[in-house]
Amino acid sequence: MTLALAIGAGLLLVAAAALVRWRQPVFAATSRVAHYLGEVRAEVRKVTWPSWNELRKSTVVILIFVIIIGIVISLMDFVFSLLLVSLPGRLFA
Repeated sequence: MTLALAIGAGLLLVAAAALVRWRQPVFAATSRVAHYLGEVRAEVRKVTWPSWNELRKSTVVILIFVIIIGIVISLMDFVFSLLLVSLPGRLFA
């Protein structure tokens, strides 16, 4: 029982020494993080958020653009596979 008590006291002493040694850097880092989060909160409050109508219109524009780009890429894939795979296969078969 005394060995466990001695180990516990030793660990407590090491923890207290570490707290005394690194207290200032930890508090300084905590202060910097708190200051940063305060600045982030202030910047987020400055943001002009879109209305639901603007958001809906933008979403529709993006969806149409993605569909058009998907169709263009699909057509290009079809044409290139036809020109580079099927046509040479027929010519040299």
